[in-house]
Amino acid sequence: MKLDFSYSFQLKVKLFFTIVVLVVLDQTTKLFVLNNFEINQSQQIFSILSFTFVKNYGIAFSFFNNESLNISFWISILVFLICLILFLYLFTSVFKEKFSGIEYFALSLILAGGIGNFSDRITYGYVIDFIDISFNPYIFNLADSYVTIGILIYIIKSLFLKKNESHKTS
Repeated sequence: MKLDFSYSFQLKVKLFFTIVVLVVLDQTTKLFVLNNFEINQSQQIFSILSFTFVKNYGIAFSFFNNESLNISFWISILVFLICLILFLYLFTSVFKEKFSGIEYFALSLILAGGIGNFSDRITYGYVIDFIDISFNPYIFNLADSYVTIGILIYIIKSLFLKKNESHKTS
């Protein structure tokens, strides 16, 4: 199988730059928390927002967050494979898929989030979570936000596209 990197060089540069900026922002905020907070230490930022440092050995929203479960390695492998597939979708024509600009952006957000959390798992053995919103029971990080927003954008775009296509065929 030959990888074709020829389509829209400008688009690939924009996507790559977006991913790099998002990953650097994610890692910078996590490094700040790691260097300035003790485990479970919390600092209120605004009335509804605190930074609370927790180690997440599990998956999104701290599901299976138990170091003794020993699933971090398997989660790391899964995240790596998802990131690899997203990279191939975004930067090669292996899958021969063409997406709209908003879909490329959504996939870039998901990839940036995956890289940010994968980097934590490789570096620390856990993911650094710290964003604590008072009305939300979960503590998360920027990478989690990227993934969540990217998935929401992709789903909304897909539903909107399907709605338009069904009206055209009727």
